[in-house]
Amino acid sequence: MNSADLHLHTNKSDGLLTPTELVRLASENNLKAIAITDHDSIDGIQEALDAGSNFDLEVIPGIEFNTDADNGELHMLGYFIDHHNEELVEFIKRLKTARFERIKSMVEKLRGLGIEVSLESILSKTEDKAALGRPHIARALVDMGYVESIKDAFNKYIGSGCPAYVARYKLKPSEAIEIIKIAGGVPVLAHPGLLSSLLYIDMCIDEGIQGIEVYHSKHTKLETEKFIRIAEEFSLIPTGGSDCHGECTASGQYLIGTVTVSYDIVESLKSLSCINRKES
Repeated sequence: MNSADLHLHTNKSDGLLTPTELVRLASENNLKAIAITDHDSIDGIQEALDAGSNFDLEVIPGIEFNTDADNGELHMLGYFIDHHNEELVEFIKRLKTARFERIKSMVEKLRGLGIEVSLESILSKTEDKAALGRPHIARALVDMGYVESIKDAFNKYIGSGCPAYVARYKLKPSEAIEIIKIAGGVPVLAHPGLLSSLLYIDMCIDEGIQGIEVYHSKHTKLETEKFIRIAEEFSLIPTGGSDCHGECTASGQYLIGTVTVSYDIVESLKSLSCINRKES
């Protein structure tokens, strides 16, 4: 019981489980610590912290920002953030407004294609109405029988270049890194194996990331080995997590706890967050 899953999502963004349910599962999987890293949202953190106290599990306040660089997308994780920080709270409010307007536009495009999906049906897919994302649209389309799977929804309608796609607000990686540090957190590049170009890693290092997600459920063994070397070369904290959104695997098991790091990594992140708080 010395492991931590540092990449988890709740129904406060695009996950299926409540923060309490996620904490309970983590406890059942004998994890020592987890990080709540909802997309552009901090709304699940307090509930998870309270549940962590009940289950004797350490909960790390975190976030995952969706950012854009040139023609590519990358995600930035933040660990040990102060989720009460006023600048962070206001920043997230602006992102949520942009998210909501984007979903409204995509619904209008879908209806123009003859797909009778409503904004209300999509809102029903999340507890946090302002934390809407494309997965919520995809789930509504699956439920209504327009597509067979979430992947199918992205490929046919809402993926980049598809007829109902609407570009999101262009948040720069440097902005995400800055706001994470302002909130006393540690910025970490998420799942680099999913990047369209590995040149983005160099860019993020130049812009101030302090860690890189080495271990991830979608990384190959070769990719993991490559990112270990990068972490060592640039003195980055090698983090990792399952990126569980609450779905079950083919074997019927939840993804949580299938990718973990040792608690030493948590201690390293905690130490850096203390330094960031002094500097901000």
